[in-house]
Amino acid sequence: MLEYVEGPVAEKGEEYLVLSLGGVGLKVTVPPRTVKDTDPALVRLFTHLVVREDAFEIYGFATREEREMFAGLLSVPQLGPRLAFRIVSALPPEELASAVRNGDLSALEQVKGIGRRTAQRVMVELAGRLSKIAPPVITPLGEKEQVVLRALTSKALGFSESEARKALDRLRRECPDAPVEEMIRRALSILSSS
Repeated sequence: MLEYVEGPVAEKGEEYLVLSLGGVGLKVTVPPRTVKDTDPALVRLFTHLVVREDAFEIYGFATREEREMFAGLLSVPQLGPRLAFRIVSALPPEELASAVRNGDLSALEQVKGIGRRTAQRVMVELAGRLSKIAPPVITPLGEKEQVVLRALTSKALGFSESEARKALDRLRRECPDAPVEEMIRRALSILSSS
């Protein structure tokens, strides 16, 4: 219904902005980082309207990605708009996407109101939709990593490029300075256990 709203900021709160739109003050709930980073002269917020029995709530985000992540979170069973908003406020889209891709429950559990079971539910629900909401960022490979990737995707070993890249992402964290042979050995171990 509302793609975005744009106007000067009339008032700021901890988690909201009031925009002056043609003589009307429109209160929009926004993440604290948006309140802090906003230019009061003119702001554009990508919005999501939540209609409840007793109220209309407008949630605003600095980027379309934040709004899409919020909308994706609303589709998680038993996760209402306030909790979805807290998650987006605590974790920018790229951090949330990374946490879901890596199965990092602790990142979600740090959000107030999110326990282990809710974090697991969010992981499961978002895992399938994540490519639409936040496409993965492909990190450029170093020389050693290119050799390892070619070895893993060769006809002899036959792994897909996505499988090999997942193993390489893990190797980057665990043993970035290992020699090529060691990286291939570890990658094979990772791929055989998954």
